[in-house]
Amino acid sequence: MDETRLPEPETFRTLLKAALELPALKPHAARLERLVDDYARGVARRDSPLAVALVGATGAGKSTLLNALAGQALSREGLDRPTSTAATVFAPEGASADALEQTGARVVRYAPGPQGLWSGQVFIDTPDLNSVATTHRDVARAALERADVALVVMHRGSVAEASQVEFLTEFARRRALVFMLNFADELSPESRETLKTQVRRVASEQYGLPQEDVPVFAISALAAKEGRDVSGEFGALLFHLRGLATQTVAARVRRSNALGALQEVTSQVEAALKETDALLSRTRDALGSGLEKAAEGLRADFDARLGLAHGHLAAEVRRQAGGRFWGPAAWGLRLSLWGASGLGAAALVGRASLPAGLAVAAASTVADAVRGRTRARAAEAAVVEPFEDDFSAESAARTALAEARSVARAGGLEPSLLGVPDLDALLDAVRAARAGAWRYTATTGVAEAVAGWWRTARWLVLPLINLPLLALLGHVGWRVVRAYVEGPLLPMEYFVNAGALFVLLAGAGALLASASLAGAARRASTAGRARFVETLAALGGRLVEAVDDGLRPGREAARRILALR
Repeated sequence: MDETRLPEPETFRTLLKAALELPALKPHAARLERLVDDYARGVARRDSPLAVALVGATGAGKSTLLNALAGQALSREGLDRPTSTAATVFAPEGASADALEQTGARVVRYAPGPQGLWSGQVFIDTPDLNSVATTHRDVARAALERADVALVVMHRGSVAEASQVEFLTEFARRRALVFMLNFADELSPESRETLKTQVRRVASEQYGLPQEDVPVFAISALAAKEGRDVSGEFGALLFHLRGLATQTVAARVRRSNALGALQEVTSQVEAALKETDALLSRTRDALGSGLEKAAEGLRADFDARLGLAHGHLAAEVRRQAGGRFWGPAAWGLRLSLWGASGLGAAALVGRASLPAGLAVAAASTVADAVRGRTRARAAEAAVVEPFEDDFSAESAARTALAEARSVARAGGLEPSLLGVPDLDALLDAVRAARAGAWRYTATTGVAEAVAGWWRTARWLVLPLINLPLLALLGHVGWRVVRAYVEGPLLPMEYFVNAGALFVLLAGAGALLASASLAGAARRASTAGRARFVETLAALGGRLVEAVDDGLRPGREAARRILALR
């Protein structure tokens, strides 16, 4: 990635802020924010002198090396020198050191001169990494956060020291590291090479650096101060350091540091995103499995409720079927069995007293209408409203959510964060699905069942019902005309008997039509059941999608961060 493709620090910071919504990233928020600050510094610093931090264990010779490089006694040397908990910054006059000063470091100005072997840089003398005071490592860490290059000064006993390895691991990918094995004058050539090989192996195994790219120099800082190169490697070290300090290389070092910080952030974000996606996937699978298990219980519950409403469905089927054809039987079909029986009784009573028969017919019709409305309300309540002990639906809902909630909590998260609904919300959704399926059953389901019945009934049932009525009307009409022409006129009893027979035939026709509709109510129930199953499947899909949408802003921000690589 070249410099022109480096993202703007503020863009990077904004994306990270959104990505920190991911619970897997929150424990690392402070470190990630430091890395973004580090990235911003690496992008912003262009022409300023290199900031060089000297780090190492007690007695490694950091101060001696600093004085040798600067060409003057800037830092106090020796094992008995003060061990301050603050870093000391030696900055050339005119060089900015505000950012370092903000860390609590003491800033000392010096005038670069020709006597310096690598003068003109900002040197940071840090506390010892292996000090028993852990605050020393915190100070060194804060200093290295604002440095460009780390000069790691070691003696033979600190090459693989645990505290030093642990400290450098954090910076290995985002700082230029230069390793120096001090006191080379006390080592044989073979020992130097053995220790340098050990340094490269530690850098490769612990820091992930290619061994061939690890710069290691065996030197004597004290001899270098005196102008001597006892190992023949101090000159190579100076050549390497001076190369780092050139404007082009320094810019490349800072860009490399920024890329290292970017890569550390993206690595952490990628791991968190994978962890979050895996948790969402497990939660989604658990919720889908739970919904499948719960669907069987919910279907059984809906079937039981439809059974309670079967009487209303049958009456609604007869009412809609009655509207499909003409004739008195159609009027009777709109009535229930009780209403039809009432009309039959009215016909029989009418033979003895016409007013009494009409009164019985009117009363039975009104009673049937009231009963129908009451039954419709009761049926809807039976299907839609929760029972006082609505244990079956609640138990099914608990089953649907139990595994998903358990998976979410095992991941250390509240289920709602992952889009898993609570029990009440799921029960409300199930009740809404039940209500919608009932409305479909009572309207579309019944209408489709009646339409299927009518395709056959119009050719078979309708003639069987209406032909006897037409024959009776024809016979009465013929008798009336004949009596009018030939006399005598027919008595009133004839018309009463004919009317009663007409009503009985119409009632019989209505009963026949009702019998032919016996399977239509079951077909309407079957359609409603299928609709409920489809609605449950759609509800399950929406709930699973809600899990897929869990933590979406944070996941999208994380993916955009990964795209910056």
